[in-house]
Amino acid sequence: MRRGKSFSTVNWKKYLDTKTNPRALAFLESRGNDVLWQISSEINRAMMTPGQHEVVFLIHPNVGAVIRIPKKEFGEFLNISLSWFEKNEDYEKCKEIQWFQTNFDNLKKGKPISRKRKEKVI
Repeated sequence: MRRGKSFSTVNWKKYLDTKTNPRALAFLESRGNDVLWQISSEINRAMMTPGQHEVVFLIHPNVGAVIRIPKKEFGEFLNISLSWFEKNEDYEKCKEIQWFQTNFDNLKKGKPISRKRKEKVI
């Protein structure tokens, strides 16, 4: 029988917010695009799943801790992700994250969340 590994839970800002942790910048510079995109996508999926009040991620297997993002902080995380992708000029991901933010705003207002993004041709 194999034993499961337990992890402590820490706030996501410890590893992903450069304003609260200057060392997070070095981590994001090496893995930021992948990590921020995966978490942003999972946040959008969590918003569409009834009863899911947080997302939890293992950032790195050697850390021994998982990050936790509660539902009330989804918007803050999405803002940080959007800023990151704007800075790196990845505008396709910016567009997707803006759609995630719209879903989050609709969720807060009690409006229905769109499952598919509709493109407007101008």
